[in-house]
Amino acid sequence: MMRKVLLYFLILPGFSACLDEGQNADDFKEYEGPISEVSNAEMLYSDSAVVRVRLEANKQLNFENGDLEFPEGIYIEFFEEDGTKSSTIEANQGTFNKSENLYTATGEVVVRNLISGEKLSTELLNWKPSKHEIYTDRYVEITTEGEILMGEGLTSDEQFVSYRILKPTGTISINN
Repeated sequence: MMRKVLLYFLILPGFSACLDEGQNADDFKEYEGPISEVSNAEMLYSDSAVVRVRLEANKQLNFENGDLEFPEGIYIEFFEEDGTKSSTIEANQGTFNKSENLYTATGEVVVRNLISGEKLSTELLNWKPSKHEIYTDRYVEITTEGEILMGEGLTSDEQFVSYRILKPTGTISINN
């Protein structure tokens, strides 16, 4: 009997230490971090059983609300109807906002039109899959075969074929 009483007095303080009288359930925040992590992620988007977009990421974090983060970079390929790869987007980081159906690439962002050879460089780029467009409000440089176009903001189709710099600031001719 004495053992039980002694054990009770030894264990009781340990349990009471877990229950702080000044705390209640509202003091604890709900976990908002990722619910899963995927290594070497690959996603394919198709139209009529034809792959139109391929996305790769070294690490993909999945959140309960459907949002995604790509903290170690993102690489996206766009394909023509005949399967020809037409353009790519590469960035240091990326996110996907499910409620807006919007991908955002950040860091060193490079878009390449593989058919024309044009290259876009910026620090932030949005891709809206439902509208098949890419856009930014940041500084952009577009390198073509003979010049570099500079400006603030850009809208383009996702293939980076038809684009418009919103506020052009300059052009530099390149002699090859």
